[in-house]
Amino acid sequence: MTNPWQRVTDVATRLSTVSRESRYDPYALFDWPPSLPDNQYWMSPELMTGYGTAFWDELDEPQRVMLSRYEAVNFFSVNVHLIRELIGGVADRIYTTWHPGLSEFFHDFIAEENVHAWFFATFCQRYGGKVYPIRRIDLGSSSADGIVRDLVVFGRILIAEELCDFFNVAMADDDRLPPICQQINRVHHQDEARHIAFGRQLMRALRDEAIERVGQEKVAETGEHLARYITFCVRSLYNRDMYADAALPDPAGVRNRLLGDPQRTEMHRRAVGRTVAFFNRIGIVDGDRVRL
Repeated sequence: MTNPWQRVTDVATRLSTVSRESRYDPYALFDWPPSLPDNQYWMSPELMTGYGTAFWDELDEPQRVMLSRYEAVNFFSVNVHLIRELIGGVADRIYTTWHPGLSEFFHDFIAEENVHAWFFATFCQRYGGKVYPIRRIDLGSSSADGIVRDLVVFGRILIAEELCDFFNVAMADDDRLPPICQQINRVHHQDEARHIAFGRQLMRALRDEAIERVGQEKVAETGEHLARYITFCVRSLYNRDMYADAALPDPAGVRNRLLGDPQRTEMHRRAVGRTVAFFNRIGIVDGDRVRL
C-alpha cells in the first residue's frame, strides 16, 4: 500500500512543476482601467447576498447594480484577509512540519498567494477606495500543537480556497462584468485549482496521522472548529459596511435580515456543499454540525 505522505509529496512535486512553468508577471498581466462603469454589475447578481430574497425584489435595478460594486469589493477584501492568514500558516510550516518533502511546494504556494493578495487588494483600493476590514469572532480554541494544529490550519486553508473558488468559477467568464473583474476571478481560479488538489490530498494524510497519534476524539474536536470556520467564512460575505456604502438604510438590519432568510441557506449549501461533503466523507467534519 502506498504511503499517504509519499502520495502527498508526489502531488506537491508535480504541482510545483506546473506552477513554475505557468508563472506570470502580475504587474504586466493586468490592464487596470482608470475607472469601472457604474451602470454595470461588478459581481454576478446570482452570487450577491440578497439574490432570491424579498429584499432583492424591493431593490430597483440601479440599486442592485450599485450594491454589486460594494459586494465585489467586499468579496475581494475577504479574499485578502483569508490569504493573509493562510500565508502565515504555511510560512510557519515550510521547514518545521510533520510532513517533510513539501518545502518547495510551500514556497511556490506562498509566492502565488502573495500575488493573489496583491491583485485583490489593488482592485479594492483602485475602485472601492479601501479594503474592507473583516470582523473576527471567537471560533473556540485552535491552539493545539503538532499534528492537530496542522489539521486545523490546513483545513481552514482548504475551506477558504474552495469557498472563494466557487465564486471565481462563476464570474471568470461572466460577460456582464467588466473585463478586469472576469480576469481576476479567472486567474485566481487557475492557480487555486492546484492548491485545492494539493489541499485535499494533504488533509487525507493529516487525518490518517492524527487518528494514529491522538485518536478520533481529538480529530472530532478539530472538526467542530472547522465547522465553525465554514460558518464564519460564509457570514463574512454579508458585510454591513458594504450595505452602508450602497446607501441602503439600516445596514446592520439588512445583514441580519438576509442571514436569517431561508432562501439564502440554499445558496450557502451550493457554495460550500462540496467542501462540507469532502470533510464529512473523510471523517473530520460532521456535515450536520455546519450552520448555514
